[in-house]
Amino acid sequence: MIKEGALEGVGAIFGMHVDYQLPTGSISSHPGPTNAVVCFFEAKIEGKSGNAASPHLSVDSVVATSFAILAMQQLISREDDPHHSQGVYQGGRQFILSSFP
Repeated sequence: MIKEGALEGVGAIFGMHVDYQLPTGSISSHPGPTNAVVCFFEAKIEGKSGNAASPHLSVDSVVATSFAILAMQQLISREDDPHHSQGVYQGGRQFILSSFP
């Protein structure tokens, strides 16, 4: 759309969200944070490969990672008012995923 000139002559763009608690046609703001913020962090979870015959000798990094992601999501649902805008999103890439030592 940009290549086709859809934004030609546009001086500003505004994004809005709907809040069921406000009357139709009103605009609201409040003190404190009102915009989304992006924060980056890196976590390294290492495991130890194993075998189906002796799973008790391995350290399953996939399960450990899933617990970490779940814990971050629970922070949002357990630590703040659900009417406050909030979110935690995880993403990234895996360089090496192998069952070999």
